[in-house]
Amino acid sequence: MFRYALKHDLISIEACERWLKYRDNRNHTAHDYGEKFAETTLKLLPSFIQDVNDLIQVINEGNE
Repeated sequence: MFRYALKHDLISIEACERWLKYRDNRNHTAHDYGEKFAETTLKLLPSFIQDVNDLIQVINEGNE
């Protein structure tokens, strides 16, 4: 989905790479419960929140 969004200029290549990193991090939650994993996830949250807000803006602009 994020590669498709990149292909159609809805997100930047940098944002796509971050989204794929978020996906990988989420997929690891089923296997890793340690403190290091939690710290890694916490470090991703600020950029994740910004990327979500940016994506919401793009979606809303497309609906106008």
